Amino acid sequence: MSEEIIKLVIADSEGATCDAICSFLTGDPAYQVVGKAVDADECLQLALIKRPDLVVVHNTLKPTSGLDVCEQIALQNPQAATLLVLAQSIDENLVRRILAAGVTEFLTAPLQKNRTLEVIRTAVEKKAGQRREVGPAASPEEQHKIVVVSGPRGGCGRTMLAVNLACAIASAGEAGAANAKRTALADLNVRGGDAATFLDLRPRRTLADVAPTAGSVDRELLESLLENHASGVTLLSASAAEPYDRLELSRGVVISALALLRHRFPFTIVDAAAPGTEVSDATLDFCDMILLVVGMDLPRLRAARLYLHHLLEANFPREKIQIVLNDVQQEAKSIGTPQAESILEMPIAVRIPHDGRLVPASINLGQPFVLSSPDKAISRAIQELAGKLGVASSGGPGIRGLFKRLGLGARAEQKEPNPPLRHGALGHGTR
Repeated sequence: MSEEIIKLVIADSEGATCDAICSFLTGDPAYQVVGKAVDADECLQLALIKRPDLVVVHNTLKPTSGLDVCEQIALQNPQAATLLVLAQSIDENLVRRILAAGVTEFLTAPLQKNRTLEVIRTAVEKKAGQRREVGPAASPEEQHKIVVVSGPRGGCGRTMLAVNLACAIASAGEAGAANAKRTALADLNVRGGDAATFLDLRPRRTLADVAPTAGSVDRELLESLLENHASGVTLLSASAAEPYDRLELSRGVVISALALLRHRFPFTIVDAAAPGTEVSDATLDFCDMILLVVGMDLPRLRAARLYLHHLLEANFPREKIQIVLNDVQQEAKSIGTPQAESILEMPIAVRIPHDGRLVPASINLGQPFVLSSPDKAISRAIQELAGKLGVASSGGPGIRGLFKRLGLGARAEQKEPNPPLRHGALGHGTR
């Protein structure tokens, strides 16, 4: 530890604590301050982006307490140690709160140089010791995955894939897997997100409702935004009531919501916002895998190639990105997989076959086709994708049994060319 540089982020709304610690570290090559924050949102962003060894947080940090920020850091970046600086004396109740928030060490003001440096090093060494104790086997929470379904443009099938993949993962848990009833679907499209419609749900509240007044999301607020689907999928929607509103989500809201979902759910599937937005960038930064959905025609393949190059230039690891070729058709004039791989300069992970009858019926009825028609080729392709994420399939009968228990019968497989829309399909659907 003595030969390694300790990287710090310091968060202090008043500035005195930051100035004092920086003066203590001046001229010492063993320490490097990689970021300074004046509020909670900036602190959480720097903790995620800079990946410091230690985040020093003053408890009077605005607009929330430093204790709450330390708790968020423990969820979002569990590799970083946290040092809470307190302006008041310690009592038993405060100590309990500090321990519950996952704070590594704490100090009380006024700060003294020798004591501060000692506690900084102790906090970093304690966190390193905790990682060694865990060993090569990750903790349950560290095994939880956030998978982002993204695409270079609208109409590529992003929402279709995200919804059905989430249902496939949740349904696989019917056979007793740990992910049973433990799959989240986060629709982060503020303008016209459609995941709720695909599931025939009508969220009572969305992230768009709380974004104007919230810099981040805590557990209680998140619980008020979640909607449960009978398949075992839990939906978090960001969709605004007015599609063309200027409302945007902040990075703090997105990251804190995803951190809480990761803490609670083994799998979180994210229907990403449009590329190039702050929401999209924050989501991609925080995820474990990117599923890049590519349409099966030349313009969309070219757009995907440009987007893929953008991701690689932004230092997203190539192994973090998986290409999903959507709407694959068998006609002789269609582009084949080898041609697509040549254009994208990356291998195709999964091919989703074209099904011009089942997919529209599934969307219009609010019945994911992996549940209504698990034996169809398109459903098997998505089950294959779930398997690549480490999910063991429960097989067709289990999913079919679930669908029957939902009371939906086999309407999505009906022979009508234009199945009737459910009540409320032009909105968020019916609950």
